Amino acid sequence: MLLRVDKPLTRRVQEAVLRLIRERIYQPGEKVPTEVELGQLFGVGRSTLREAIGNLVEQGILQKSHGRGTFLRQLPIVLESGLEELTSVTEHIRKVGAKPSTQRIQVEKVPADERLSQKLQLPQGTSCYRIERVRFADDVPAAYCIDVIPENLLPDGLKEQVFRDSLFELLSKNGHPVSHTESYITPTLLTQQELPELNSESAYFLLFEEVNYDVSGFPVCYSNDYYSSQVFEFKIIRKRPLD
Repeated sequence: MLLRVDKPLTRRVQEAVLRLIRERIYQPGEKVPTEVELGQLFGVGRSTLREAIGNLVEQGILQKSHGRGTFLRQLPIVLESGLEELTSVTEHIRKVGAKPSTQRIQVEKVPADERLSQKLQLPQGTSCYRIERVRFADDVPAAYCIDVIPENLLPDGLKEQVFRDSLFELLSKNGHPVSHTESYITPTLLTQQELPELNSESAYFLLFEEVNYDVSGFPVCYSNDYYSSQVFEFKIIRKRPLD
């Protein structure tokens, strides 16, 4: 198995090991090959392998046992989707048979600043709900979501509990079904200081900065959703124009 050269070598080795795990080559509790064997498989040196394996141990995916070797601790949930699909985090998780949940939530009312005013086409100062959530698939942190919805799109007196599930479903129930979105996608790194739920010092995420529109073309939600690269895999089909 040869590794592509478009990413840092240690990162590519980690992804290659995760790919073997996802393809069920190794089962939870099973011993993975030695550093020498993995080095031969991937065509890399032991120092690179040692760093990559150490990162996966820190992330809680692998576990080292002194004198016995390295073992698979947990089998990461892999949520696959095409980028052309507009699906909520909740729908992504349910689609693979996992249970979605919100482990941390903070809801507050904020006035629309200049940026929110531009994104949501609102006068500055308009009251909005800001919903910050950490979304889990079973027991695995899957996404860190920060969403802003104009207060006037939802009924008065909403309890925090209603924001724990799909915001798309909440908007639909209140007459604003989401039809399409405008997305900007950026790879980024989050630290434990930014996201305490991480079981390592830092982890890679894909940031989806999005404006969601209802069927009338009106912006109803502005989102900054960070999708864990260890949980989500997105695919895109690119077509070459025919002459």
